[in-house]
Amino acid sequence: MKRTYFRNISLVVIGSLTLLAVVQCLWVWRSYRDAVADFTRRSESAAYKAIYKAFRMDAIPGLAVANQVRIDLDEFALEFEPVLLEQGLLQPYAVEIVDRSAGSRVIMRRHDMASLQRPHLAEIEIDDAHQFALRLAIEVPYGQFWAQMRGVVLSSVAIVLLLGIVLVYLVRTMFRQRTLEEMRRDFTHNITHELKTPISVAVAATDALRNFAADEDPVRRKTYLEMIATQLTQLSMMVERILSVSVEGRKERFNPERLTLKPLFEELVRETRLQGRDTRQIRILCPEQLTLSADRFHLRNLLATLLDNALKYGGEEVQVTLSATIEGTSVVLRVADNGCGIAREHQPYLFEKFYRVPTGDLQPTRGYGLGLYYARRVAEMHGGTIAVESRVGCGTTLIVKLPGDGEIDKTIAC
Repeated sequence: MKRTYFRNISLVVIGSLTLLAVVQCLWVWRSYRDAVADFTRRSESAAYKAIYKAFRMDAIPGLAVANQVRIDLDEFALEFEPVLLEQGLLQPYAVEIVDRSAGSRVIMRRHDMASLQRPHLAEIEIDDAHQFALRLAIEVPYGQFWAQMRGVVLSSVAIVLLLGIVLVYLVRTMFRQRTLEEMRRDFTHNITHELKTPISVAVAATDALRNFAADEDPVRRKTYLEMIATQLTQLSMMVERILSVSVEGRKERFNPERLTLKPLFEELVRETRLQGRDTRQIRILCPEQLTLSADRFHLRNLLATLLDNALKYGGEEVQVTLSATIEGTSVVLRVADNGCGIAREHQPYLFEKFYRVPTGDLQPTRGYGLGLYYARRVAEMHGGTIAVESRVGCGTTLIVKLPGDGEIDKTIAC
C-alpha cells in the first residue's frame, strides 16, 4: 500500500475524531442553553400568572381587562414563590415596580437586585395602559444545570475517548500490517536475490570447467571445484538458516563440541576471499588457543552472518575486526565495522524476524531480515546474548557473549 494511502487514512481519522468532539461539544452546549432557556421561560410565566392573581383581581387573561389594578409586592410574593417552589424553580430573586410615564422610575421594590449573581432580567406589563411594569431579576442556577449534566458530559467524553482509542488502535494495526507487508515483500525479493547469487556463481564455475578446458589444468580445476563447493555450502547454509528461523516450534539440533576460535575466524575469512570479496581489511584479534564449547554449525553460521553484514554495510574502504576475549566467565565475540552505523531508534528491533532498517523505497544492500534474528536464536541456544553498539556515522559492533566453562585456559593473554 502506498504511503499516501495511510496518510489519507490518518487525516480521515483525525478529522473524524475532531468532528465527533465538536458535535459532542455543540450538543452539550445546546442542552445547557435549552435548560437555561426553559428556566427563564417558566420563571417569567410564573411571574405573569402571579401578576394577574395579585394585581389584576378581576381580569381574565385574553378575555376581560382589569377594571382595577392594586399593586402589592407582598401579595405578589405569596402567589409567585409557591409556583416557583412547585416547579423546582425557587431561586433568590428581586422585583421592582417601574412607572414608565416617569421615565421608568422605580416606585416600589422587594429585595435588592445588586445582591444577585448573574440574574435573568425580565419586564412584564401590569396594566392595560402600559404605565406600570414589573421588573423581575432571578438568579439562574448555572452551576446546578452543569451538575445535572455532569453524567451526560462525562459519558460524552468517555464515548469520544473510547472511539478515539479504537480508531487509533485500528490505525496502528493498519500501519503495523503495512510494515509486515513491506517486510514480507522485501523478504521475497531479497531472498530470491540471495539464493540466486551462489547458484549463479556455481553455474558459472561449472560452465568454465566444461567449456574452457579448465579440466586439463589441475590448479584451475581445483579452484573451480572449491568455488562450486563453497557456493553450494553457502546455499545450503542459507536454506538451513531460513528453515531454522521460519518454522516455528522446530526443535533445534544442538551438538556442542570443543572449538578453537582463531582457526574458525581464519576459515571464515578464506571463504569470504573465495567469494571474490576484498579481505585485506579484515583483522582477527584472538588468542591462538582460545577455545569454546559450542555447536560448530550454528556458531559458524552466526559468525558468517555477522561478518557478511559487516562487509555489506562497511564504509567505502571496508574495515572489519573479528575479536574474541575472555570477560569473567564468558567468552565475548565482537564483529566491528566502519560503516554508516545504525540510528538508536532502530537498534531495539534489529534482532526481530524480517526486520530491516528502513531506507525508503531504495534497498542499496540486499538482505532478507533473518540473519540477526538467526544470530540471536543461536546465541540464546548457547545460553548467551547478542547486543549491538552503534552510532550513525561511526560504525557498528555486534557483541555475542557466550558462557565459558572450566576448560578455558585462563592464562591466555587476550
